[in-house]
Amino acid sequence: MGAMRLQTIPRDDAPDGTPGGPSSDPAPPPRRRRTLRTVQLLPSLMTAGNLVCGVLAISYMLDAAAMDAAAADRVFVKASWLIFLGMFLDGLDGRVARLTGSTSDFGAQLDSLADCVTFGLAPAMIAKTLLGPAFPVMSTKLTFCFCLVYVLGATLRLARYNVESDRMKSSGRPHVTHVFRGLPSPAAAGAVAGLVLLRHHYAVNDLVEWSLLIAMPILGMLMISRMPYTHVMNRYLGARRAHPLAVVLLVLLVYLTLEHFTETVAGIFALYALSGPVLTLTHRWFGVPAWVDHEEADEVEEDDILPSDPFADDRGERRPEAPGDA
Repeated sequence: MGAMRLQTIPRDDAPDGTPGGPSSDPAPPPRRRRTLRTVQLLPSLMTAGNLVCGVLAISYMLDAAAMDAAAADRVFVKASWLIFLGMFLDGLDGRVARLTGSTSDFGAQLDSLADCVTFGLAPAMIAKTLLGPAFPVMSTKLTFCFCLVYVLGATLRLARYNVESDRMKSSGRPHVTHVFRGLPSPAAAGAVAGLVLLRHHYAVNDLVEWSLLIAMPILGMLMISRMPYTHVMNRYLGARRAHPLAVVLLVLLVYLTLEHFTETVAGIFALYALSGPVLTLTHRWFGVPAWVDHEEADEVEEDDILPSDPFADDRGERRPEAPGDA
């Protein structure tokens, strides 16, 4: 009887993958680690600070309704300062984001939401709380409607700006804001806060309160208008070589602000709000002024380019935009 030879039976789970090797089934792919998008903290914190300023100003107005006139006046001043602080943070967060290379769609949307509260709802609440006792014979519904026009104008202004900015980015053109279409919401809020500070400083309640009552719907309409408003920082101070006249005016404004803060701040925002209608009427009556002849308007829809556009040539065609950063 011959010797019996033992033969190894191949197994699918053997270590080497051939007969007698591991299973021929493909190994499961390695689990991918979830990649979390990093959001730079500092610009977002500044935007959140802007939002906090608006919410705190609204909270002050809720408290002011139950205060006497003297205490409420001090609260109005605090709320106005909070709007100016929010304006400072709003201007700073974008520049910090660009310097750190952390600009994102998330930051842009967060900024618009914060602006809607601080520069839309908070100034309207200040005006509504102040104008209610100032005009007891006037219907509260009418006062509410005036303030509502302001809030709607600010909200629509911010929404339109986001849409038109996204259109510019998707077209591959540089997003350079040298001319706003419509009064920017921070400038409108600054006009309201400036009037409140002027009321406190001079105790001219009747004149300022009437001015505020008339200004609320006008500011709301200016925000949703297509009137041109110059971006002062980008147009005159953001270039590599600032215009000498702009430097002289800046020094003069700094001096006036230090010596006569309330009057200067209120006057600057009031004049800026009026600059849009003045520039529009000047264009219609006398043509395009030389000092705005080469400004770019990047907040503009393609269908809105008409021969009457102050930044179009004689044939109604848009001039090519110069490259640059926002």
